[in-house]
Amino acid sequence: MLDDLKTINPELLKRALTHSSYSKDHPDCLHNERLEFFGDSVLKLVFSKYLYDRFPDSGEGLLTKYRSRLVSDDLIATIAEKKLNLVQHIKISQAMKHQRISRSILADALEAVVGAVYLDRGLEFTEAFIMALWQDFIEQALVDAIEIDFKSMLQEQLQKKHKEHPVYKTIQSDGPAHKKSFVVGVFLGDQCLGQGAGVNKKIAGQAAAKNALDKINGG
Repeated sequence: MLDDLKTINPELLKRALTHSSYSKDHPDCLHNERLEFFGDSVLKLVFSKYLYDRFPDSGEGLLTKYRSRLVSDDLIATIAEKKLNLVQHIKISQAMKHQRISRSILADALEAVVGAVYLDRGLEFTEAFIMALWQDFIEQALVDAIEIDFKSMLQEQLQKKHKEHPVYKTIQSDGPAHKKSFVVGVFLGDQCLGQGAGVNKKIAGQAAAKNALDKINGG
């Protein structure tokens, strides 16, 4: 990925990695806020198309939840740090150098980089660049998006009706360390509302919440 960035217009890339605080100390340096605004839109476009093509039977609501997770500040910051090590390249003010660069600054910088890549190389190159950066994170992000949805839906229903929160417990785990499977139950007090299985506890918990919702709603 860093090799790809070496081909990008150096002035655009410099601007993408310049935080507004640095620009205040160095008025001749343009900061990255406009590129960040643009890059945010490019990310949403790329993942809207990806999700539209990948899930032809899914409705707008689910596609929106998927996209929200894929372009969340938390995930963007993780990719900026783990894939591009942007923390070493962002220009910040002297006053901020004793502080740890925040995840929001990291996320903003990567969005700005995406904007710079698009302006310099166009959509096709930028789409390939984004997908290469995100490829190791997409599947878990989609799982997380569904999990958050089912768990929040279940919690909202139970809170309204019982004024209590559900509790998730691991009922069973099998298999060797590299290929474990889990069964998770979701409980309200002593009552098991649903169970779900998966290759990790997150997926199993998501399945348990969905199972409970199906039972409660007569699905």
